[in-house]
Amino acid sequence: MKALLLEGGGARGAYQVGAIKALNKKGLVFDAAGGTSIGAINAAFYVIHSFDALYKLWSSTSSNELFGIDPKLLDQLSDGKLTIDELKKGFTTIVNIVKSRGIDTTNMKKLISRYIKEDRFMRSKIEYGINTYNLSDRKPVMMFKKDIPKGKLSECILSSAYLPFFKLEKIIDDKYYLDGGLHENCPIDSFVDAGYDEIYVIRNWQSKLKYKNRKGVRVHIITPREDLGSIMRFTKASAEYKMNLGYYDTIKYIDQLDGNKYYFKHYSKEYYSHLFDSFAKRGIIKKYNKGLPIKNDKEFIIKIIEQACEDLNIERFKIYNMPYLLTKLKLKVVNNQNNKYYYFIKNIKIDFE
Repeated sequence: MKALLLEGGGARGAYQVGAIKALNKKGLVFDAAGGTSIGAINAAFYVIHSFDALYKLWSSTSSNELFGIDPKLLDQLSDGKLTIDELKKGFTTIVNIVKSRGIDTTNMKKLISRYIKEDRFMRSKIEYGINTYNLSDRKPVMMFKKDIPKGKLSECILSSAYLPFFKLEKIIDDKYYLDGGLHENCPIDSFVDAGYDEIYVIRNWQSKLKYKNRKGVRVHIITPREDLGSIMRFTKASAEYKMNLGYYDTIKYIDQLDGNKYYFKHYSKEYYSHLFDSFAKRGIIKKYNKGLPIKNDKEFIIKIIEQACEDLNIERFKIYNMPYLLTKLKLKVVNNQNNKYYYFIKNIKIDFE
């Protein structure tokens, strides 16, 4: 059985939404979905196959709608660039948070209840599992569908995403809960114990993920190729960027694309070795290598191609066929001998095989 697990990470969760879109495009379907914190919320949408609503939600929801906090204020707090003037403007908001002993979660509850209808959720054939932390009993809790009390779906989902700086309130069974990430940021082992033997994990962090390696269980891990930033930055621009990144990172994993920052269709090492004659290759290494060790021609040439793409403002979120990309680069620099990548691009012998 196959499960989709989504790691916690607040606003970083937009990355997972792009990944889900890619998984759907590639025809991958799952018997179960679950996760921690924002991953638990995203997974609930997967269970009811409410993908359009999920994309729309992430593209439009702001921190103001979620927490009653100006997105600009949160951005400045996240970046450490809060000036005295901005502090004065946000003073009332900050005072209210202090008085309430945390950020109010009323809007979050309403949002979950609005989109995740319990009857539809429970009718779905897709299993669901999340982890949270029971603060009252001081123990981690893993919940599958059968463990969710009737009428308490929204509260259970919220319990997995209850960050420590939220206003502390009793959620389920007159007890306090905190974000499941405080104990475990992705419940892989719990799903393996439940019988799932192929698991796709969509991460929000680049740190090491802890789980037990078990015979007969295959775990696919898709990790962001860059830091996703603040967990509280819920803005349209930020969400759309992360969704694009999640989508293309997932396509890269499934289709085994080349590239580090960009996305290139796979070509062999031999293909890259034949892009330059031996004389040009020596000149390129001398001009662009900067003393770094070269493992192979392919790795070195892709690195320079990506640097040239970035320098020439080539669109990043697109899958490139290498011969056509190289043609595009040649056209970009044909009349610009001052470009630092002119020598590299000029000497490329484009092979359309």
